[in-house]
Amino acid sequence: MERMAERLMGFLKLKTQPVGVSYLPEGAPLPPRARRPRDRQMRITLCQAMTWARIYGWSVALERADNLCIPGGLAINLLKSTQASNGEVLSRFMVEVGWVSREAKKEQEWYILDRDYNTLLLEPLSKATSEPELVVIYGDPSQMVKLVHGYSYSTGKRVTLEISGRVACSEYLVAPLITNSPVLTIPGTGDRVFSGTQDTELTLSLPYPLLETLWEGMKEAGAKVGSNRYPFVPYMLHQAQFPPVYEELAPKMGVQL
Repeated sequence: MERMAERLMGFLKLKTQPVGVSYLPEGAPLPPRARRPRDRQMRITLCQAMTWARIYGWSVALERADNLCIPGGLAINLLKSTQASNGEVLSRFMVEVGWVSREAKKEQEWYILDRDYNTLLLEPLSKATSEPELVVIYGDPSQMVKLVHGYSYSTGKRVTLEISGRVACSEYLVAPLITNSPVLTIPGTGDRVFSGTQDTELTLSLPYPLLETLWEGMKEAGAKVGSNRYPFVPYMLHQAQFPPVYEELAPKMGVQL
């Protein structure tokens, strides 16, 4: 896992670290230096925990007592509704806080994790102590398309873009587990406001077992046409064209073209 993290960071020139994601049952051992927000007398959002892992390089163990985010907690089943299903409550919540019109309440679609567990563990992939279930990679559009190239080369399949603009953690923490495929998303409002996600950043999340397949494809995709490297190399073997007035003025100024 450390080697794979180094490969991704080196090949794509990523600014932040790929993050391994695991859903641990009660009593499962944590990495020796795992940080729990409540140990710092804090409760945080899921996207903040992701930032702690990918930017600070911390292993973060998030339990119900550490989580401050109601929508994200419902999506990943860290919180449980006593009134209805988590999806139904999340849809109602989005209407009440003003992100969805009442007329569209029943049209909402969510990725909800259907699993009982105790701890969401987020680790920099380079420091992962065991094989994670998911890997989440942040990058700009040109870095994301290289990842897409890799998956498409190896499998022939497209990568799905999932975006609702809100509760994006359901798209990068849950959707790949349900679809068993990579998911590309544009981080939403919470990521931008609470966790410092930059304007240019997108995420690609995929089940960990698919990462080697993606990596091998990324090395080969475009190789026959000399486009299997990053950053992309602009084609400069052409003659620039200037407005006619340039050629008209050149002789008058003693310049010979």
